[in-house]
Amino acid sequence: RQVAKLFDSPEMRETLRRLVRAEMAFKGMEYRDLSEQLAELGVVQTEGNLRSKVNNGSLGAQLFVYLLMAMDVDALDMQRVRNVLADVHAAAEDTAQRSGAAQRPKPSRSRERKKEDIK
Repeated sequence: RQVAKLFDSPEMRETLRRLVRAEMAFKGMEYRDLSEQLAELGVVQTEGNLRSKVNNGSLGAQLFVYLLMAMDVDALDMQRVRNVLADVHAAAEDTAQRSGAAQRPKPSRSRERKKEDIK
């Protein structure tokens, strides 16, 4: 079980979500269209099921490849994948920094006055 956890990355799930959604937008496809294209490839996925899997980024490798085929993607640009993943990492770090800053207690007014009295 621990091996599976090593490959379950929230950042990679978000990367997959962004890649699939961007390709769908580029091709002008909706989940209904994607479901129909997959059916032609012999893969049964309902529109709702696809929406859920894509939005969660919980795509297995086989489904991801079938999605690329259904969207008529000829090649997966790994530099694009790296760029999207880097953007996701940066956004996660930014969010972590903002939430950490929001959780730090601000100095009390009495503590500030004591510092002034010492000077």
